[in-house]
Formats: sequence, structure tokens, C-alpha cells
Amino acid sequence: MTTNPSKRRLWPSLYSEEEPVGDINAWIKILATIWFIYLLFNTKNPLSIYFTPSLTEFQMHGSLGLDIRVIAAGLLFLGLVLGSVWWAFGGLGVRRLFPQWRVRDTFLTLWYGLLTLIFNGIGRLFADFVQAHYVDNSSSALDIGEMASWHNYWIVTVRYILMMAGQVIALILIFLALYQLGKRFLPQNKRFIPELTKFLAYILAALAYAGLMTTPINPNFMQNVWLSGMQAIPMLWAYRRTRNVLVPILGLIILNRAFIALLIAFSA
Repeated sequence: MTTNPSKRRLWPSLYSEEEPVGDINAWIKILATIWFIYLLFNTKNPLSIYFTPSLTEFQMHGSLGLDIRVIAAGLLFLGLVLGSVWWAFGGLGVRRLFPQWRVRDTFLTLWYGLLTLIFNGIGRLFADFVQAHYVDNSSSALDIGEMASWHNYWIVTVRYILMMAGQVIALILIFLALYQLGKRFLPQNKRFIPELTKFLAYILAALAYAGLMTTPINPNFMQNVWLSGMQAIPMLWAYRRTRNVLVPILGLIILNRAFIALLIAFSA
């Protein structure tokens, strides 16, 4: 199927209507890997503990080895997500995630990044009405410790970029799987059904993303539906508009890291 690069928003769905096309075995590989990643990083096990130092260790005993550990976690996370795409669809499947960057993508990155922050803020307002019980977990040490120095900030930023890239790609992969499933089993020739398919894919992918964000540090799923689920919607919009995973990734990262940098600068 030929496509006009200037009409990227009209492109068929990735892994569904253009090569490489995913089948049930391919999506099982993708979803199984995402579940494995969740268990590896979001449950207490020797590897997750090794990759997330305590607050005291991060603030008081920083070293090159510790910095490498913190960053290596992000590399492993992103590597596993991209590895699942390569496993399921090969090298072409990975390249399809990153089409050629356009000038307009720069402006869309900032626009959808702002929308993501707005949706996150709205979600936080509703999340305040959900009763939540937080528990102490060493993974919070990085969020607190990065405020201590610019060195810590940049180390956490590198890890954050890698982690968020993996999380956003995982979200998009889940969305694509749900969209393909809906198009297969819902009668697309009937009125309103195509739009309903997209709507359901958005909602279910956002709920799945909220589930992936439900961790020992954020154990309340309903609160995460508002916090992470709301945030997922504009990120999916950004992908559907541009067909480039870098747009929602960079939109989220740039504004978040700029905000944290301002906090550190004014607190110095």
C-alpha cells in the first residue's frame, strides 16, 4: 500500500494494515514482554532493588558505579521494549516506530506535551478524591534525591528519558494491539463503529497504562487511572496524529525535565 508522507495522519494503522502486519503470535510476544518488564521493575526482587538505590545511598555515596547502575536500569527497560518489537516484527517493525522527523512534528511535540501536562493536572484534581495509602519504597529515592544537586538531576534525567521512552512505546503497542483486535471483531462497515473502535482502544489502553503504573510506590489503581490514565490520552492522540513515537515521548520529557530544572534553580 502506498502512502503520501504529507498525509501521515491518514496512514493505516501500524502492524495492522501495513507491513509488517502483526498476528496473534506477534502480539503475544509483545504483551508477554511488557508483562515481564512490569514484574522485573515493579516488584521487589534482587534486580529491581539493585537498580534503585536508597535515598541515603543516592545522596551521600554517589559514585560512577552508582550512576551507571541508575542509568543501566533505563537502558535495560527501553532495550526490552524495543527488543519485543524486534522479536515480533523484526528490524522493519522497529524502524516503523520512528518515521522521518518533520518540521511540524516539532510544534506538535510542544503542543501535545502541554496537553499531557494539562491532562495530568486535571487527573490530579480527581485523584485527590480517591483514598490512597502510600507505602515506602526505595524507588522514590531518585525523585527526591535528584533535587539535591545538578549532578543527581542529570543522572536521573538520563534514566527518566530511557524509562519514559520505554513506557510510552509500551502504551502505544498496547493501543495498536487493541485497535487491531477491535477492527477484526467489530463490524467496521456499520455507522459509528470505526470511531467506537478507536474510542474503546483509547480507553482500554489508558486503563492498561494505569495498571502498569500501579507499583509498590503507587499501589492505588483507581488513583493511577486518573493520574496515568488521563495522561495517556493526549500521548495516544500525539501518536495517532504523527505516527511517530518520538512526538509523545519528547513532549512529555522536555516539559517535565524543564519544570524540575526550574525547581532546582530557584531552590538553590
